[in-house]
Amino acid sequence: MPKTVRLQEFCEYVANQQQAIRSVYAEIEEVQFQFNEIHRQTLQAWQEALSRAVPMLLSDGQLPPQVAQSLLQAVQEERAKIEREIADLRSRVEARRKEADATVAEAQARLQALRRDNPSLDADEEACKARRAAIEQELRRLDAEIKATNWLTGAFRRRRLRREREAERQALAQETARLRRVREMWQQEKRDFDTAQAELRARWDAASAEAAKLQARLDYLQGNLVRLSRENGAGRYLAEMQSLPEVPEPLCAALTEVVRLNQVKAEYEEGLRTVAEALGLLKGLAEGMERFYKSAEKVYEEQRQYNLRELHPVLSDAVLSFHALWPELQAQVKDEKMLGTHPAEFSRRVRPTMAGCLNEQAVAGMFESLGDALTQATKAWG
Repeated sequence: MPKTVRLQEFCEYVANQQQAIRSVYAEIEEVQFQFNEIHRQTLQAWQEALSRAVPMLLSDGQLPPQVAQSLLQAVQEERAKIEREIADLRSRVEARRKEADATVAEAQARLQALRRDNPSLDADEEACKARRAAIEQELRRLDAEIKATNWLTGAFRRRRLRREREAERQALAQETARLRRVREMWQQEKRDFDTAQAELRARWDAASAEAAKLQARLDYLQGNLVRLSRENGAGRYLAEMQSLPEVPEPLCAALTEVVRLNQVKAEYEEGLRTVAEALGLLKGLAEGMERFYKSAEKVYEEQRQYNLRELHPVLSDAVLSFHALWPELQAQVKDEKMLGTHPAEFSRRVRPTMAGCLNEQAVAGMFESLGDALTQATKAWG
């Protein structure tokens, strides 16, 4: 039944449930550590069992018809898969080589453009230098005339010569600036060219390296198509085997181990999925409870700070029943050593709770009920 509590107790309840969720999280995390290590060991044993059984299966000429037919189908499907990869690799190798060739062509085009621009800029530079030399010569002539002109009787002539000299100096400054611009243009073009060439080189290296890598894979698949088809087909057939077919020894013993490890591997994979989903769910719940606690604590702080009327939120049946499951769930997942070796048992214990009490609708309803309780309580303040 619903429970009316003081606001302080309400905040404490939320904090306690948040801690209870984190405790369950910690227990399941311990189970996850166990699962990860044992699954790694199981996977290694499973791979070794397959590597032993594959050549035995392929070399047995007395396989039951049903086994032989299933094996043949798996081999054919794997061959088709490899052939599709070969076709894809051919296309990708060609694309990477075209990319490398296009990069080389672009680099050559940029080099030709630079060579075309170089004579033009050289000609501009030489023309500027020639004009500067002529101006400098004229300045020297004007300086000599100014010095030779009598300062007393040639005042007007000296004035004219100085105006001409000033004009020549301005012309020299313009030619000097023009020469500087020409040289800066050349330096900029050279820098742009060097940068572009470095980028093109990097692109060519990357495209060539990828093409070589893809070509190596292509050569390997083409050279080993039959063997890989048979081995991959046999490996897949064994990996999917759930029951032991009637086959003679020693193949029977090898397949018995494969079937056993297939089941153990599947149980651990399901257990790891369950663990991951449970941890994700609990993490989200704990974070949500923490955010709600901060909101409730803020209301409680206002009540104390301003000496407001004491609030009495109501913990609904939905909230109480939802959070009542933590002690039971923690007890179910507490023995990580036992559960670590029994992944199916862990999934059997936890899955129903996740699908039932902790489903999306239940979680949303719990938070909504908590929020409504706090909202209704604050109405007492008017």
